[in-house]
Order: sequence, then C-alpha cells, then structure tokens
Amino acid sequence: MSDNKNEQQEAEIPEEFSVENMHEVEPPKKKKFGWVAPVLLLAAIALGIFMMFKVVYEMGDDVKSFDEVIAASDWRFAVVTLAVLTAIFLAMWLEYVVILKTTTGKCHFRAGMKVAFIGKFYDNVTPFATGGQPMQIYYLNKKGLTGGTSSAVIMIKYFAWMFCWIIISLSFMAAYSGILASQDHSIKLLLLIGGWIGLVVNMFIPVLVILFVVLPKFSRALVKGIIGLGCKVKIVKNPMRALYKVEKIVHDFRSAFTIMSRRPFKFIMLILLCFVEIFLTFAFPYFIMKMFAGLTDADGITVMFTVMALNIYATMSSSVVPTPGSSGVIEGVLTAAFSTLAGGVLIWTMFAWRFGVYYVYIVIGIFITAFDFVRKLIRNKKQKKSEQK
Repeated sequence: MSDNKNEQQEAEIPEEFSVENMHEVEPPKKKKFGWVAPVLLLAAIALGIFMMFKVVYEMGDDVKSFDEVIAASDWRFAVVTLAVLTAIFLAMWLEYVVILKTTTGKCHFRAGMKVAFIGKFYDNVTPFATGGQPMQIYYLNKKGLTGGTSSAVIMIKYFAWMFCWIIISLSFMAAYSGILASQDHSIKLLLLIGGWIGLVVNMFIPVLVILFVVLPKFSRALVKGIIGLGCKVKIVKNPMRALYKVEKIVHDFRSAFTIMSRRPFKFIMLILLCFVEIFLTFAFPYFIMKMFAGLTDADGITVMFTVMALNIYATMSSSVVPTPGSSGVIEGVLTAAFSTLAGGVLIWTMFAWRFGVYYVYIVIGIFITAFDFVRKLIRNKKQKKSEQK
C-alpha cells in the first residue's frame, strides 16, 4: 500500500502542467513546402564537407592518406573512443529515464531511449534545433503519457541540459581564452568574437528565467522594454504574443523545477548525467586524435582541455547560424581551429568527429522512422485481417 502511495506522490505533476492533461497533443503540422528542409539539410552537409576539405587543402601536402591513418592508428584508443561515444549515448538515454521515473513513477527504458534519439534527429535536421521538442512531446503522448506530463518531461530535460551546457562552456571559455593566441589572426578573431556572442545569445533564456524568479517585477519591466524597442524597429510584430511566450518559458521552468525539487536525489542524478554527456561530447575530438595517432602519449589531460576549449569556442561561434546542426559553418571553423593540433590526420579526425556527434543521429533517426513506418503497416494489415474474420 505504501509503495503505491509513493508512486502516486512521485508521479504528481504541478497544476501548471496538469491543466493540459485532458488534451491530446496534436502532431506537428506538415508545412506546404516540406521538401525544402531535406534539400537544405543535404546542401548544408555538402557545404560542411566542402569546408573541411577546403581548409585541409590550404594546409598543403601535410595530409596523410586514409591507408596511412589506419595503419598508424592506436587500437587501444579506438576502443576508448568507441567507449566514449557509447557513454554519451548512455548518458543521454538515462537522462530521460530519470525524468520519466520522476514524473510517472515508472522506469520507461525503451521510451527513454527512443525519445532521446528522436529529439537529436529532429534537432539536427531543423534550423536552430527547433524540431526536436515538439516531436518528443508528441511521441510521449502517443505512448500514453498525458499532454502535461509529456511537456514536463521535455521541459525538465531542456532546462537541466541548457544550464549544464552554459556552465561548462562559460568555465572553459573563461579559463582557456589564452589558447587562441596560437591561432591564425582571422581565426582567432572569429573564435573570440563569435564565441562570446554565441555564448551571450545562448545564455539569454537561462539568465532571463533566473531574473524572473529572483526579480520578477524588474524582469517583466525589462522584457517589456526590449519588446517595445523591437516593435519600434519592426522586429517584433505582436508585443502581447512575444510577452506571453517569455512568460510561458518562465512558467514552464518553475513547473519543471517544482517537479524535480520534490526528488532531490533524482535531480542530482539528472545534473550529473547532463554534465557527463556534455563534457564527453566536447572532449570527443581529443580521443579521435589519439586514436589516429595525431597526438603523442605525452599529450594528456592538458591537451584534452585545450581541445575541449577550442571545440566550445567553435560551437558557440556557429550556434547562431540558422542551418541544421550548424552544418556548413562549424566544420570549417573547427577544422581551422584544430589544424595546429591534428596535423596530417585533421581531415579524418573531422570526419570521425562529425559522424559521432551529428551524422549518426540522422542515421539512427531515419532507421527509427523507417522501423515505425513498417511496423505500422504490418499492424494495420493484421488489424484488417482480424476484422475480416
């Protein structure tokens, strides 16, 4: 009896989210020119590959062939690199498992894995990573979760991940700004200026949320002033709608925080998993360089932190570019940033890195979509046969 009571308490959703519980989530609407998105995605990927080759070509003849790279590769770090990529997947998956356990009282391992990869897939194929969350909410709702619970799960993940991402990025950019001195002057300016602009843009929502919680009256007046200025310069067309969107973000954060604050142990687990995922994602190129023997045995944790800092600067510089997964920009920026570290294995390092953090999610997403489509056809066929009998 006590176990059931605990599960009910654990599955409690604040009233702010539960008002949506009786409504079914509608699938994202198909746009009239939906074919444009896949074309832009392919174009962005092609541009990214072109940028990698362009930067490497400008380096001269110091580029190892694929056969040379494979022959010199360290199988020990090949295993480590695969383990790091697996750990990233596992952390991303368990983040949703923890949140689903907190909000529903049950461990949804399969749903957690699927919703994680669905989110990554749609984030990577839509500009500014805007497609993942609506599809995740829709998927969870179709799996039997209420509209309010589905929204709560995705909002908790978003805010927890975003705050961890900002903390890690800000820490490395502040502590390792000196690493840019070794870069070419134009690349140094791009990483320095673009990186800090990207960080400020990405910090806007988390900082605004904190200000609303700590200083609600001041924050509301500040937002109204910004929206008013946007109206004067014709950037904001509907001020009331813009204010509503901002207040809804704050409302969702408070509701999500209320849910997690009731289970502090699970909240700590979620934060730790987010830190692990983000830290290993930024460090991933280092392990690839070690695998391809682009770094020596003496290149230890100091070099790894250098790689992470360069990765963060490049990611922030390209995060404000409205292409799917920042494709076409981040490849060129990061290839240039890593040119002094990776040397002759640069192009192969970049290909392996981009596959591990971007292309693999598209491949998995396509597989999941195809699998669901085929399974739906089979189920419909079986249902028709049973109805005929």
